[in-house]
Amino acid sequence: GSAVYSASTSRALAIGSQFNTGMFTANDFGVNYLIQSLPFGGVKESGFGRFAGPEGLRSCCLERSMVVDRIPGVRTSIPGPIDYPMNTKQGMGFGKGLIKLFYGDSLWVKVKGIVDLIRNG
Repeated sequence: GSAVYSASTSRALAIGSQFNTGMFTANDFGVNYLIQSLPFGGVKESGFGRFAGPEGLRSCCLERSMVVDRIPGVRTSIPGPIDYPMNTKQGMGFGKGLIKLFYGDSLWVKVKGIVDLIRNG
């Protein structure tokens, strides 16, 4: 951890924000050890990771996505224009059509996206 003492709290914060430490205290020492809900830990040779607080709990977890088909018999397939081996011109046209369809900011742009999908599909 680190601590900076100054008559100006904003100056202490400005100096402390430049430190590469796991914890910082302005105008106090060790208070972060007493607040059990704060994450605790160091960086570099002082250690890695965190314990305590939500961050400490997350460091003990492996985050991953798991998907299970909920409808039997329904399979997702990759559309031909973007499947391998891919025809770049056709695939790019198809991809641009998808983007226009899903993210177009007007009905006209969405219609143009559908046209691009039909042309390149």
